[in-house]
Amino acid sequence: MRRTFEPKTYRARAEAAMDFIQERLWDPKVGRYRPAFPPKPGALPYDFMWGNGVAFSALVGGTRLNPNKYKPLMEAFFAGMEAYWDKDAPIPAYDAYFSSPDNDDKYYDDNEWMVITFVEAHAITGDARYRKRAEEVMKYVLSGWDDKLGGGIYWRQDHKSKNTCSNGPGATAALVLAERGNERYYRDWAKRIVEWTNRTLQRPDGLFWDNIALDGKIEKTVWTYNTALMMRANLGLYKATKEKAYLEEAKRQARASEKEFVIKETNAFRDDAMFSHLLAEAYLELYELTREPYLLDRVIANADFAWKHLRDPRDGGFWTRWRIEPDRKEERKSLIANASTARLFWLLAAVS
Repeated sequence: MRRTFEPKTYRARAEAAMDFIQERLWDPKVGRYRPAFPPKPGALPYDFMWGNGVAFSALVGGTRLNPNKYKPLMEAFFAGMEAYWDKDAPIPAYDAYFSSPDNDDKYYDDNEWMVITFVEAHAITGDARYRKRAEEVMKYVLSGWDDKLGGGIYWRQDHKSKNTCSNGPGATAALVLAERGNERYYRDWAKRIVEWTNRTLQRPDGLFWDNIALDGKIEKTVWTYNTALMMRANLGLYKATKEKAYLEEAKRQARASEKEFVIKETNAFRDDAMFSHLLAEAYLELYELTREPYLLDRVIANADFAWKHLRDPRDGGFWTRWRIEPDRKEERKSLIANASTARLFWLLAAVS
C-alpha cells in the first residue's frame, strides 16, 4: 500500500522520544544513561553496553538533523562511556559494564555496534576521535575469529558459541570502515565473515538461525536483527564490488524477512524495537538503491505502530513489548526500547 510520507512528522516524533530519554534517563553529572524509568529496585545505576550503543546511535541520528542540540550530548556520552573502556586489556575494548581489574566481561557484538555507530558519527561530524575509536574496537572484534567450526566470530569472550548477531554486525562494521581507508583489508574480512555465516547459519529461504555451539548444535531461532545486519553486509559488499549477486541476495533476504516477521494484526515486525529497528534500517538502505515502495512502506508501518500503540501518553515514553495491549500493565520504560524507537524515527526523518 502506498503511504503518505512526511519526513518532518517523524523528526517531530524523534524529538519527542529523545526528550523523554533526556528528561527521564540521562544523568548529566556523569554523561551516562540509566537503564529504565522508573528505576528497578536493586538494578545497576547505568545501562549495559548494548543499551549504550543504541542510545549513541539515537544521538547520532539526532546530530545528523539537529547538531546544535544533539552533538554536545553525543560528545558528553562518548566521554561518559570511557568508564566501560578497558584500556588495559591485551586488545582494548568495551566491557559489558564498567571496566575494572576484576571485570573482563566483553561481548563481540556489543563492540561491533559501537564500530558501526562511531563510523557514522565520524562521517557526520568529521571528529577524528570517533574513527580512531572505531578502528581500535575493530581490532578486538576481529580477534574473536578463529578456525573452530571453520571460522566465525564468537558472541562473547567465553567462546561458547558463534552467533549471527556477532558475525552480521562484524561484517557490516568492517565494510563501513572500508569506506574510510584500508579498503582491501576490511573488505576481505567482510567477505570471509559473510561466507562463513551463509555456509553455517543461513536457512534455505535466506534468513538466519541464531547461533552454533562448539559442539556443532545449531539454535534455530530467527530474529529480525540477524537478517538485518546480513542484509547490510550484502549491500555493503555490493557497493564495494558492484557484484550484483550481493544486491540480489539482500533483496531475497528482504522478501523472506517480510514473509517471516510481519504480524498481520499490527502490520509491523514481530520483534521488539531493540531488534526490529535494525531491520527497518536495513530496509531503508536497500530502498535507497532499489526504490521498491514496499521497503519504505514497511518502515513507516513500524514507526506508525510504535507511535499509536506503544507510546504512553502520560509521559511520552515507549513501552518495551512490541504488541497491542489495551490494558497494558508494563510499568517501566527501558533506555534500549526508547532509544531504538527514537532511532527508527530519525531514520525516517532523514529519508529523501
